[in-house]
Amino acid sequence: MIEIQCTQCKAFIARYTGSGEVDLLFLDSVLKPDSLADLKSSSKADLPHLICIECSRKLGKPAVDETGRLAYKMIKGSFRKKGIIKAMTTSPHTSWR
Repeated sequence: MIEIQCTQCKAFIARYTGSGEVDLLFLDSVLKPDSLADLKSSSKADLPHLICIECSRKLGKPAVDETGRLAYKMIKGSFRKKGIIKAMTTSPHTSWR
């Protein structure tokens, strides 16, 4: 899981399932905020640019990949990603003594 933040003001932009590079921010993989996740049922023409709600910096523009998934093409340098560690769960292969 990844958290996306604005590089200018450090504001929270999105929580996203995935890892690695974030060239395209797929809307069907956005967990939070709901206002961004709910855009997955829109069309590319209806998508606004992705703008930071704190400082109004432009972070991404509407895009569609080759399979038709809606996304934002992220602008390099306008955002930073931060990995989120999932809650530690016990493994069935570990024995606690």
